[in-house]
Amino acid sequence: MMSLARKDRGKKDPLLKIAAAIVSLEEQICEKESVIREQSIISFENGVPKVEGFHDESMVEKTQDEIAVLTTNKLTLKDIVNEAEGVFAKFGLQAMSMESLDLKIDENRDKAVSIARAINRLARKLLSDNPALTLPELFADTELQTLEGSRGAAIVQGSTEAAKLIELKDQLLPLCSDGGVIAESVFHPQRSMVTDPARLSELRSA
Repeated sequence: MMSLARKDRGKKDPLLKIAAAIVSLEEQICEKESVIREQSIISFENGVPKVEGFHDESMVEKTQDEIAVLTTNKLTLKDIVNEAEGVFAKFGLQAMSMESLDLKIDENRDKAVSIARAINRLARKLLSDNPALTLPELFADTELQTLEGSRGAAIVQGSTEAAKLIELKDQLLPLCSDGGVIAESVFHPQRSMVTDPARLSELRSA
């Protein structure tokens, strides 16, 4: 999931935006660590750098507190990502976005549709080639029978696979909900209804 998020900051996808928030948090932590380095008063003893203090102690203390919150949120989101990847692994699938998962569900539900269209095209062709063809003769066509058998198998297979993917999705939705609270606060802090998203970490571990 992290590699998908780094390629495409999927902030709208319920699952990918959790991983994308981790990437954003890592960047924010790096920026704040740079602030602390800039504030550091460095001396050297035998060529070894040593931090003697800071130009603005209050700013550094505030920045350290902010880093602590960001780090807690990042670790919480990483736990959620790991859980989500575990769910995918349990179902024998590589991690993907919720959008891709929904497409897979729809594809399996519609597996028999393309075969049904092929059956209709063949039936129309057979009737066009021989307008006097009776229904028993039409349905006795070997190719038509083969397609009809394939359609029945596709319906069963598609329904089974779709049900499996829906079960997978149901297990991912609570993780999306938990991670979405922090992710929203990362991308839209001004709109967040959560004062301290790190609180979610406590709730999840309770």
